[in-house]
Amino acid sequence: MQLDPLPQHGEASRAFSMLKVAFWLTVIGFSVWTGAQVFHAHYINWKIEDVFHGVVKNMRDASGVEIREQLPKLYKINYLAPSDLPEEFRDNLLIRREGELLEISSVYSVVIWPFGPVQQLDESGEYDPDQLEGMDIVRDKSRIDIKFEPYAFSE
Repeated sequence: MQLDPLPQHGEASRAFSMLKVAFWLTVIGFSVWTGAQVFHAHYINWKIEDVFHGVVKNMRDASGVEIREQLPKLYKINYLAPSDLPEEFRDNLLIRREGELLEISSVYSVVIWPFGPVQQLDESGEYDPDQLEGMDIVRDKSRIDIKFEPYAFSE
């Protein structure tokens, strides 16, 4: 008496399974990568706020000029590289003193491009979302804009 062999899955079934695995690994990897970029932006803002709180706590008597001179050293101590801070941050940095009150703040935004930046730029480096074509539409729709307003004041 001869037993029939068990039915085997075909090559097409194995290929389909590998495609599913590759698809889900891509989705998960993309999500983790994008999440890491968003986390990094928030982490940098958290470090900036720590610097600001340290300034108002430890440099209560310093002038605005003295604080501005010390900020690069304080950033370095907190492992902030100059490339971590956008130019918008430096342009909007406000140090204000009114009597005993010391206030330090800034406003800046971070743009995260999950699929890369838009390629169809005009001469000034800008683009019109209504004029985009192809993959640039997806790039524009998937961009993540995060606005930060680090702030600290002495009490």
